[in-house]
Amino acid sequence: MGRVRPMSVTLRLVRPEDSGLRAQLMAHTLPPEQDFARPARDTLPLADADPGRTSVAILDGDLPVGMFQLDRGGFLPEITDRVEGTLLLRAFYVAPPFQGRGLATRAVAAVADFVRATFPDVDRVLLTVNHANPAAARCYLRGGFADTGQDYLVGRRGPQDVFALQL
Repeated sequence: MGRVRPMSVTLRLVRPEDSGLRAQLMAHTLPPEQDFARPARDTLPLADADPGRTSVAILDGDLPVGMFQLDRGGFLPEITDRVEGTLLLRAFYVAPPFQGRGLATRAVAAVADFVRATFPDVDRVLLTVNHANPAAARCYLRGGFADTGQDYLVGRRGPQDVFALQL
């Protein structure tokens, strides 16, 4: 449990004892123009301090190429209340040296099976994607998410579309 592998992409829980994996993830950087997400050095400490957040590494073979978090306590107060069975996907990124290979799309496509295996009580995953980030929106749509038609208007970088993945 905790691993799902479509083609060469594997999703893996990041546990506190995974010091080597954590160090590799913490070394990732994102350029200023890709600041829609935060790198692991910013988000791993948040997950470590919050039992509702789970960090998930994106691996290409054994190489960590990115990460995201699943947040049980996350919700979007402007559009929905806390709903049992819902996770918020946050901080998704693939590090720049690994972009352009379809890894992000394969990782997003693996989210449904990963969540079913790891969180059997969850039946929906929500995320937001900035209006100014159409490449990410295309990735999420190809990976199985659907645009709900709702907007999240208080994002730190401006308005965002709300996407949902029904499990």
